Amino acid sequence: MTAKSLFMTATALCLTAGAVVAQSDVASDRIQCGQDYTVVRGDTLSLIAERAYQNSRGFQLIYNANSDVIGSNPGIIEVGARFFIPCLDGAVAPSTADASVIRTEPTVEEVVPVEEQVISIVTGSGWAPFQNEDQEQGGMLTEILNVAMSKVAEQDGYKIDFINDFSAHLRPLIADLHYDLSSAWFRPNCDKIDLLGAESQFRCNNLDWSDPIYEQVIGFYTRAGEAQPLAYDDMFGKTICRPKGYATFMMEEHGLVEPNITLARADSAYDCFEGLADGSYDMAILAIEAAEGNIAQLGAEDQIVRNDVLDTVATLNVVTSKNHPNGEAMLAMVNEGIADIQNSGEWFEIVRRHLAEHRSR
Repeated sequence: MTAKSLFMTATALCLTAGAVVAQSDVASDRIQCGQDYTVVRGDTLSLIAERAYQNSRGFQLIYNANSDVIGSNPGIIEVGARFFIPCLDGAVAPSTADASVIRTEPTVEEVVPVEEQVISIVTGSGWAPFQNEDQEQGGMLTEILNVAMSKVAEQDGYKIDFINDFSAHLRPLIADLHYDLSSAWFRPNCDKIDLLGAESQFRCNNLDWSDPIYEQVIGFYTRAGEAQPLAYDDMFGKTICRPKGYATFMMEEHGLVEPNITLARADSAYDCFEGLADGSYDMAILAIEAAEGNIAQLGAEDQIVRNDVLDTVATLNVVTSKNHPNGEAMLAMVNEGIADIQNSGEWFEIVRRHLAEHRSR
């Protein structure tokens, strides 16, 4: 059975449970969830999400269910392509993750090493719904990795630590082999390394990467009612906000760097969108699930729009140091575990549950 078939089987359960988000309605041109949809001329993923869910917030889930068909540019979809439209809500399988393997450390001043032969994994918090120690199972990506590892390692064969200083994860914790693996990191386009900044080049030159554990759509947001950019260079001369500490590789490879643009580093994603709404910034760039949550919190849904044509997909991966003597073998384990839960459909159930909980909050 293919991964898509498993997605369809799992999502169909919500239909039988009576939790259908969108009903077929020819007059209003609605799209029914739990079924396939054939793309017609004029469609975009946002429009499809609007017709299926009466808002565009299911965009990422539609992409997750059809990424093999859509590819790396969600702003361009082909007429005639068939997409499976998952239901947003309804019964999902309970988590199978063992939370006992997750530990918390308040600082990185004194990291207590895990036992020898135990794979040590470091992650961080404050990035809901992806990684957040206050969420169920430490967030979506933490649960994905935990469940994947449980398929290929003994229960006491790995540990996941929350250390909430992301700046220390790659250097020194991974670079100096204090930890074996770190989750999860966006992978730059290393084929364009000459266009990338120093931090992105460090990742290309010093890290080995797992297969993607998640593919995240990155949105480029501007103000409603203004001329919308149709290409990246339309933003030259503008002020673009990206929160402090967030990677900028998705900008660098398209020339959205100084002096072509002015880069604003707000303290938070919320501050980026507040500044976009009040005219301080011309664009904000953020993962769409996180972006739309901040826009909703700001109450700026009518003021801020996403430019579908500029959407890009960034992969989130587990990393290890190129100098780690067992790095290749450990990443092979991660890859095997991820493939296992993707093929079984458990990966998609984890994603659907966390995204639904995030939307409800």
